[in-house]
Amino acid sequence: MAPAVFACDPAAVPAALPLRRLSRRQYVNTVTDLVRAVAAPEADALLAEISPWLSALPDDTRAGPDKHYGGLTALDQALQQAHADGHYAVARGLSERLTATPGRLERLVGACATGASDEACLTGFIERFGARVLRRPLTADDVQSYRRAAVKVPYEPADYADVAGMLLAAPESFFLVEYGDETSPADPAPLTGHELASRLSYHFWQTAPDDALLARAAAGDLGTEAGYAAEVDRLFKDPRTRDSIGAFFGEWLQNSTLEELDARVGSTVYDQLRGDFTPGPDSRRHYLDEVTDAARYYTFDQPGSFDTFFRSTRSFARTADVAQIYGVPVWDGAGEPPETTGRAGLITRPAFVATGVTGTRPIMKGVFVRKALLCDGIPPPPVEAMNAVVPQASQASTRQRVEDLTGSVSCAGCHASLINPIGFATEGFDAFGRVRTSEALFDAQGAPVGHAAIDTATVPGVDPGDETPSAGPADLVDLMARSPKLGACFARHYHRYTFGRLEDPARDSCALASLETALREGRDLATVLRTVALQPGFKTRSFQ
Repeated sequence: MAPAVFACDPAAVPAALPLRRLSRRQYVNTVTDLVRAVAAPEADALLAEISPWLSALPDDTRAGPDKHYGGLTALDQALQQAHADGHYAVARGLSERLTATPGRLERLVGACATGASDEACLTGFIERFGARVLRRPLTADDVQSYRRAAVKVPYEPADYADVAGMLLAAPESFFLVEYGDETSPADPAPLTGHELASRLSYHFWQTAPDDALLARAAAGDLGTEAGYAAEVDRLFKDPRTRDSIGAFFGEWLQNSTLEELDARVGSTVYDQLRGDFTPGPDSRRHYLDEVTDAARYYTFDQPGSFDTFFRSTRSFARTADVAQIYGVPVWDGAGEPPETTGRAGLITRPAFVATGVTGTRPIMKGVFVRKALLCDGIPPPPVEAMNAVVPQASQASTRQRVEDLTGSVSCAGCHASLINPIGFATEGFDAFGRVRTSEALFDAQGAPVGHAAIDTATVPGVDPGDETPSAGPADLVDLMARSPKLGACFARHYHRYTFGRLEDPARDSCALASLETALREGRDLATVLRTVALQPGFKTRSFQ
């Protein structure tokens, strides 16, 4: 086995986390759960009333060393005026609607709100509602600060609306604010129970802690090894974790270069190539979803190692279009997924070999594997390469054309050693992701002119200096699976997803090494994905 990429330095202090803004998904989930907790049975109606403000919140964008390859929305910590405006609009609109009728007011505050409506009523409301909104118990100073929004006894509905609005507009409702245990002299300092509860729930569930988790935090259970491990296990088994882990895999493995597959239906060459396959407006999404469904299956349904997921040749196509590409029946999502023929693992799934155009784009396929799956850096192309024009023979295969185009001295350094060999390895699949044995050729007018042989033999050089030849995708998958780069790259991406920042290989060495070790030992994905929450760095806050 090749040496590991990461080695834990016990003396290293994990890099400090920024003041993290809740993602759009996290904030919408949080508001939705809050409304369902305090406004039943009118929750659905109230959510419909505030949906325009929630819908107006800016979308998060994928970010990273190269956002197009392995980019994650968890890394988008940009703060725009639209975020502030949207947060305020939701806070104001929700507070007004929570108190709009006597019935809603009583459900929110209690019967006292339409009775005595005195100091005790207001104080009790601030403590209860505030603890839910801010995800922690309020201090006496907090209560005193928020009660200033109310005018005088007996308090009117508008007073409660103003107090609720202040709480909903508080920075803590939109950011993950972590001070750590202020009684601890250590750095990194342990998180408080409620801070740790929030970190757990927003990581696994993408929403605020539920009542059970908050109760464990208040009782101090998260401060014990057994109590904490039990909560990690409970959260991981919740269906919400299935959704969030699926979202992680979906973003990490999203092939941004895959175009809409129905956009060119009606054009001469495209129609000749697609034959009896007619992609629809949702086909691109179906291709990408099939990858996510595979990840969920090997994480939750039939737990397997990352290697099992990476090498799997089963189809997880739940729609007829993708199933047709595989040549297998549609999977029902519950039984055993059908086995395919001619596939060699993850990099041969339709989402990674299809293009949505008439060509197979081996350059883009190679770049995707290098950047998203191996975390390799690729220098930008030289300026003159963008304007290069190379005469192309109509009988030339895609491989021959690419080799001619990138054969110059200025291009060959990257293309011949890093990019092209990996892209050529999957040329046995057409632009729709189907297995092919030859490449159909067309002239400039779209007339068929013959077929070219498929050549997938390369020296991919997955690791520097490795001259091992590869006959095709099966060999490439094997070389990638044996390389330390693959597991280390997964560890990097999952660490980024967890902490919302780029990793520091030195300061984050222990968390990265724990993930990499679990992968190298062949632990099942469920165990690997829980590993990060069990590391000391997940439970502490550094100020360095």
